[in-house]
Amino acid sequence: MPMNLQHLRYFLAIARTGGFTAAARQLHVTQPTVSSAIAELEQDMGVRLFHRGRQVELTLEGRTLVDYAVQVEDLLDEARERVAGGEPRPGDSFRFGAIDAAVIYLLPEVLRDYVAGHPEVELAIEVGPTSRDLVEEVLANRSEFAVISLPYEHPRLRTLPILRDEMPLVVGATHPLADRRRVRVQEIATEPLILFQPDSVSRRIVDEHFADAGFTPRVLMEMRSPEAMRKLVEAGVGVSFLPRISVAESIATGSVREVRVTGLSIHREIGLGWRRGRYFGPTVRALVEALLARYDLVQDWHSALDS
Repeated sequence: MPMNLQHLRYFLAIARTGGFTAAARQLHVTQPTVSSAIAELEQDMGVRLFHRGRQVELTLEGRTLVDYAVQVEDLLDEARERVAGGEPRPGDSFRFGAIDAAVIYLLPEVLRDYVAGHPEVELAIEVGPTSRDLVEEVLANRSEFAVISLPYEHPRLRTLPILRDEMPLVVGATHPLADRRRVRVQEIATEPLILFQPDSVSRRIVDEHFADAGFTPRVLMEMRSPEAMRKLVEAGVGVSFLPRISVAESIATGSVREVRVTGLSIHREIGLGWRRGRYFGPTVRALVEALLARYDLVQDWHSALDS
């Protein structure tokens, strides 16, 4: 049988107690069990480790193995302390993903506090062009979790909504509709729209609402960045349905105007996505809980993990 940790455990016990019987007593096993394990170890290594006689003494090869076995024992103790202790240490690192809106508007303060409290942890953040890209990383075990647009369905993905993000129609300050408080869907259908790319969750939501209303939007541009889309709306290039989280400040300053659309109430959710059955150790769990605590959702996440 190839050498294993049990072999080394028995071997060190004999070396420390000076006998097979004493080692068996210390380990709470029978003496034949210890003898059999050492015979297997010697056969695997092709050498004798002990001189058997009235006294049991280490051979030259046995003394050499003691040094390595002690190192293995120390490494196991260190690994047990590090993994089970729950305290991050220098060199700990993990990777997670987030849509750009989450990185800009949800995570800065959370990350600031986490980095300040865990300076020894190295973070890698994947800012994905779409939620689909981020989910693929999560399902492939390359990311611990992702902050994505919802709804997103996949049999191996668990999700937890964090916040509801309305997507109002916004137009430039000088646009003909800027002074209108409300418009009809058919009026928007003829406007040049700047929309998200077709493979994004936000675009799918907009398309579904237009389809339900019986209209096809006139798409001028398709983009991934809500910040770039907002800038184009401000410049009067077109109009757009943009997440409120990314246009609230512009609406407040008047650089864009919000216009209500009769019969359309478009929104998405931003939430947490993780692979079903995923285990979260203390280092990663601390960051997730710091984010969810801001929305009083820590217990909801714990319940989702247990279900």
